Amino acid sequence: MDDRVIDDVATIAALLRSRTDHPNLPIALRGSSLGGYLAIIAAPAIDAQAVISICPASAEGLRRMLNSGPPGFDADLDALDRFLSTHDLFTAVESLAVPLLLLHAEGDERVPVEHSRELAGRAANAHSRLIAVPAGHHRSVQHDPELQSISLRWLGQALR
Repeated sequence: MDDRVIDDVATIAALLRSRTDHPNLPIALRGSSLGGYLAIIAAPAIDAQAVISICPASAEGLRRMLNSGPPGFDADLDALDRFLSTHDLFTAVESLAVPLLLLHAEGDERVPVEHSRELAGRAANAHSRLIAVPAGHHRSVQHDPELQSISLRWLGQALR
């Protein structure tokens, strides 16, 4: 992963659209933590119609993680740091024109739920929503079957 990560997401979106008979296929992005951050940042570049972001990390938090040791995935750390320093999540949310669903566990030990609350307060689209779940931890929300069902129902409404 490097500073071309948005190009990578755009390549996959173009591939998905090219594999159907519907070139205007609506695409939604979903991600957790770093993926939640990237889903929000990449949405305008691929003309996403909705975004589901689970416990999205901040650029600052991600930069701290990268500086604390190997990230656990193959990355060009300098390029990724440059990318994070130029892509502010709050600015991205304020300009995001599509519905955004934020899911966050109140017991998240890595990304405080207050981060998602602030993002929700800045969301530009009136159909955006925050679901804060009592307790839990950083990875609990992304694997919860009930919250996955809620996400799918929300996504169906957002894409209508």
